This record gives sequence, structure tokens and C-alpha cells, in this order.
Amino acid sequence: MQPGERGSQPAMVVRRAASSPSSSATAAPSTAKEAVERGLEVFAAGDTEGALALFLRAQQLSPNADEACAACYNAACAQTRLRQWDAAVASLTSAVNDYGLKLSVALKDPDLEALRERREWLEGLANMRGGINDQQYVRLRSEAKAPFRLTRIIFLGGLAVGAALGLFIITGRLLAALAGGCSGEGAPDLQETLQNFGINSAALAVLGFFVYRDVAAQRRDQAVIEREESLGRLLVSLSADRVIPLAAFRGTTRPVILAGSRGQLNRTLAGAEPYREALRERGVSIVPIQLSAEDADEKLRRLKAEFGSSGGDAAGGSGSKGFGGSGGGYAKPAAAPKAASGLSSKDRKWQLKAANEEEWMQWLQQQKAAAGISADAVYVQVQLDGTVRTSGVGGPSWQQLVDDLPELSSVRTKFTDGVGL
Repeated sequence: MQPGERGSQPAMVVRRAASSPSSSATAAPSTAKEAVERGLEVFAAGDTEGALALFLRAQQLSPNADEACAACYNAACAQTRLRQWDAAVASLTSAVNDYGLKLSVALKDPDLEALRERREWLEGLANMRGGINDQQYVRLRSEAKAPFRLTRIIFLGGLAVGAALGLFIITGRLLAALAGGCSGEGAPDLQETLQNFGINSAALAVLGFFVYRDVAAQRRDQAVIEREESLGRLLVSLSADRVIPLAAFRGTTRPVILAGSRGQLNRTLAGAEPYREALRERGVSIVPIQLSAEDADEKLRRLKAEFGSSGGDAAGGSGSKGFGGSGGGYAKPAAAPKAASGLSSKDRKWQLKAANEEEWMQWLQQQKAAAGISADAVYVQVQLDGTVRTSGVGGPSWQQLVDDLPELSSVRTKFTDGVGL
């Protein structure tokens, strides 16, 4: 961004140096504008740390609003390149909230692409002007799922309040009618009052039932959506220096989360092998979560092998291609379909490695409780939009998944995927 052009274009514009190549080594800048311009030159030359120092220096030189915006935004770009994620979010938040930068600029800038893949970015959006916090997003998704429910709650709730008020008034008249029936004249007609009391009681009961039903359904949907958004924040490790939230795969991948012992995972993945190519065409990727090294069946087979022979592989293992073996995974990934922007084809692997497995296990416990599942070995199949389509005990029917899920290139995918069950 050129100083003084708030919100007009991405900040890290490559500029021609206004002076000699040694301009970055001259005396310290005396104005914010000079610091930002020199920082842009240094950044373009590849000295990210030097550029960041200049952008931070600009913020201390009494900048005007445009200069402060440019300094904060460019600092966020430099901090992103240096992988200072929290600092980058803080700088960007200041540029948006304090100096009027349009959030759309940050959403398009390639210098911030690495930051947009991070969980820190998702969390920071809630604090940026023009962004959306978790509660708002959950409420919007809930309303989109049942667009007329909120209208019904407001309309029927208003009628219920009216019926309750009428019942309160009629109750007083009923008491007066009952008292008048014993003492004499001037009391309301008892039969008419009883009839009105019954009508208002029935109306309140019916309206209250429908309002309660809609409110309960809204709370259930919001609980599901909150759980799905928590799933989107769980981290996937693509390499030693690249860890991104599962939400980054939305629109390109249908994850199937598998949890169980090493043996259970091996058997489930072996069952998926004949369908791998068809599953990849449907965007399916596996996220294995190993809960234990072996299950009861494996222990029994190991003991039998120990008692039945004096040598060989007591565990009956098959070597490096199984889960946790020296081969580094289950099997060599098949070629992935073409990825959408932000993810390369090699990012969308047949197997995605869960980072911070403790967080994944905590989420699985919540999902199991919601689904009424007590077994350890479970699976969860997620749609392109991040909604949970189905979950169950053990592993899924791979043939059924192939039959039910359309290919990524299918028109059905564009119009029907992500409905959720």
C-alpha cells in the first residue's frame, strides 16, 4: 500500500527505489512517510527483518492516519513472512479497526496468504471491523439452516405473550365470577368467563409448545454448528513448518476422521484401499487418530503367537506400511484431484496428519457424546462445507461412501453437498 491510500490496494507494492541501492543503509528516517517508503524498498530487496524494523519505527514517528495505516499493514505483511502470526494479526487488526483499512484488502493480498491459512487468522477475524465473531457466525448458519424459524419464534412468541396477558385478566374475572356466584349481583357471567379462560389456556398451551419446539431446535442446531466450527479449527500438519486448520480444506476436501487403535486403523484403511481412487475423485481424505498402540484382539493374537512359536514377529505386524511403521504412514498417497486456490494438489493428501492429537481427541469425545456413541473406535465423515454428514462406530462402509458422495466435478456436488444429517 502506498502511504495515504487506505483501503485502495494491497500494501506490499514493489516500488522503485527513489535513491541509490544503499539508501537503506543511510541515516535513520526522520518521518513516518520516509520510514514506510524505505521499509517498502528494503522489503522488496528481501530484507524482511529490516523492513519490519522500519515499519515499526514509522509507528513511533507521529504518523498521520494514512501513514499509520500503511505502517501497520506493511508490518503485518512482514510479520507474516517471518511467521510471527500473533503479531501479524495484531498489526492487521490495528490497521482495520484504528485506521480504516478495508478488510477486503487483507482478504485478497497474496503477502497475507500464509496468515489466512492459520488458526490465529480465524480467531483474529472476530475482533476486526467487517469480520464476524463466532456467536454471530453460528447464529447466521443456524438461521440459514431454518430460514423461517426465527420469524416463527417472534410471531408465535408475540401471540403467546398476548394469550398469557389475556389469561391473566380472565383469571381475575373468573375469581370474581366464582365469588359472585355465592354472594349475589354484579359478578361476571361464570359460564362465559370459563369459556374464555379455556380458550386462552388452550391458545397459550399450543403457542407455547410451538415456540418451545422451535427454540429447542435452534439450540440443538447451534450446538451442532459450534461443534462443527470447533472441528474446523483443529490443526492439520502438512509439513514440519506448515500447520493449518481443517477449515482451510473446506470446498476441496471431504475429510473422514478415523479414531481407534493402531490395528483398528490398519484394518479400516486396508478396507478402503480398493476404493481409494474412487474416494479421491470424491475429495475424500483420511485423518487417522491413533488412540492406543493395540486393542484387545491384537493382544490376544500376540499372546497366541508367543505361546505358539518361539520366534518370528510376535505381534503379527506387516512392517513399515502399517500405521506407525517405519514407512511414515499407511501407504503411499494416490494422486489428488486438482485443488482450489490456497491448497496445492500435494496438500490434499489421501492421509492428513492431525496436529495436537489431544485437541482432536477432545473434539471426538464431544461428538461421541452428542451421537450417543460409547465405543472407542469411531468415524466421522465431513462434507465440503465443514458440516458433519454422518458418524458411527468402527469404520465407514467405503462402498456406501462411493455410492452416496458425488464426484467433485459433478453438478450434484455444486448443488447438494453440505446439507448434513
